[in-house]
Amino acid sequence: MPNPGPDPTRVRFEPFFVHVGGFVAVIVYFVVLGLASDPEAGVYRALPIALLVISGYMLVAHRVGLIKYFDIGLWSMFAVGTVTVLGGSAFARALFANYSVAILFCTLGLVALVPLLLGIEPFTVFFARRGTPAWQQKTRDFAIINRIISLWFAVLFGAAAILAAWAPHDLWFAFVYPNLLVFVAGLPSQLWLPPLYLRLFGPHPPETIEAAILGMPLIFDADAAGGAEATIQFRARGEGGGDFWVRVAGGECESAEGVVASPDLTIDTPSAVWLRVVRGELDGAQALLDGQYSVEGNGTLLLRFGEWFPGRS
Repeated sequence: MPNPGPDPTRVRFEPFFVHVGGFVAVIVYFVVLGLASDPEAGVYRALPIALLVISGYMLVAHRVGLIKYFDIGLWSMFAVGTVTVLGGSAFARALFANYSVAILFCTLGLVALVPLLLGIEPFTVFFARRGTPAWQQKTRDFAIINRIISLWFAVLFGAAAILAAWAPHDLWFAFVYPNLLVFVAGLPSQLWLPPLYLRLFGPHPPETIEAAILGMPLIFDADAAGGAEATIQFRARGEGGGDFWVRVAGGECESAEGVVASPDLTIDTPSAVWLRVVRGELDGAQALLDGQYSVEGNGTLLLRFGEWFPGRS
């Protein structure tokens, strides 16, 4: 049967489910609560309405396969709040009336922290999968970096909750400062934290030939390459093999699957052999002399690998 391709409805509305989702219920909750003349009376109406909104959203999100941890956490918050407040708990009523923002950030902090404590996939993976090549998602560094970012968000959400609880009726503490933490220190962390981690600790040895070749730009030394230009074609045979290419030009490096025309160097190798070379378990020059892999074209480029790609020689 022909592949029907992705659901066009899902593709069209995926940004909404990914970036907004259950937070619509949060907005509804605070709008309804804000319209009430008495906050304690307002939570009676705001909580069940928000629960109804997020429950409807969850049904739709489940149908398209786009439920995320945040949605589950927010649903739990509104469900617990609705049950306790409507159940007659004066403490819960006063808590939501005065500390709703702090409760919200506590919930988000638990969403970030609990998966780490349970040893399951952190909440950030849902988002990272949508901007990361498939081969990177199979690496140890992908898992580690996501756990670090998730822990960073847990700290930020916790700090935001403390600020909101410190002065719950002060706009600066209940809204401005907490959101500055999240949007200024949190969201950009996906841009600076991964390269910082790789610079401090370096990438783990690749476990697949795909990661070994396509990951070469991650350890590329632009200063060592200078103005060099070269295109290297890899023909990897065996488990996980395929055609890959790496291009160095203008102090930058890129890689991709496929075949390029007229490469400067072609490396034909069993996947297991090149993976051992990359991991430092096999001397690349000796393996070439022993005929364990072969090259065509400008073989002197192999001598530059150790400079351009530290650890890839």
